Amino acid sequence: MTALLVGASTAWADPDYFEGNAHCDASGCEADAESGRNAPGSVSQGSEDAGGSPGGGAEDHSQGGGEVEANCEEVAPGQQECETTLTEEDLGAEDVIVSPVAVADAARDALELPQPDIATSPALEQPVLVQVPVWLWIDEQTWNPHSAEAEVPGGAVSVTATPDRARWSMGDGTTVTCDGPGVAYVAGRHDPAAASPECGHTYTRASTTQRGGAYDLSVDVVWEVTWESSEGSGELDPLVTTTGAEVEVVESHGLVEPTG
Repeated sequence: MTALLVGASTAWADPDYFEGNAHCDASGCEADAESGRNAPGSVSQGSEDAGGSPGGGAEDHSQGGGEVEANCEEVAPGQQECETTLTEEDLGAEDVIVSPVAVADAARDALELPQPDIATSPALEQPVLVQVPVWLWIDEQTWNPHSAEAEVPGGAVSVTATPDRARWSMGDGTTVTCDGPGVAYVAGRHDPAAASPECGHTYTRASTTQRGGAYDLSVDVVWEVTWESSEGSGELDPLVTTTGAEVEVVESHGLVEPTG
């Protein structure tokens, strides 16, 4: 089978879908698929917390043959084509059947999601005071659904990843989970002494004891992934994108300059 897919993937056969849509001869079978990609980011294949499989990766759908590698080439800005070849012996089946679930898994693996863009108030460029509420949010430009579509003879499969929640690790042992990107702080509209209505944290101790004098702040955005085709629809393992930063937290007296 020759499959034009973004990213290497293991092919498999499923008798429930797309019977007869692959074209086979003595040398093997052929089917095509392609998918676009978006801005690059750090993407993992789900976690136990996110509802995915530990260690990452979608469920293994291979039957018969071993792992194969794809040769990839960028054919246009934001688009790759990859080619791999399987024989009937690799597939372990005389009659090759293409499954939309397998194609959806390949399209899911092709998605390159943007890294979350961290925003806070007070801003991270300046020290944060103990007991002062910190507003947390993800820039809306990196909080949008991303889709890919793969075509096979007789049908097409679309896959959509939608940002669902943000898990903030504050560096002081606290984890804050927010449903949605959070509310952006606007000076003059919001009270700087008030806590965020959706996503925030208040540090209770300074970061002076930490290496480098700052807490390691990170956020994981969990993307729910769904697929749809003429044969049905369903859910796939979530994807997770991650970004990190440092936040210096000080006591208020730590900002007072000595006078003498």
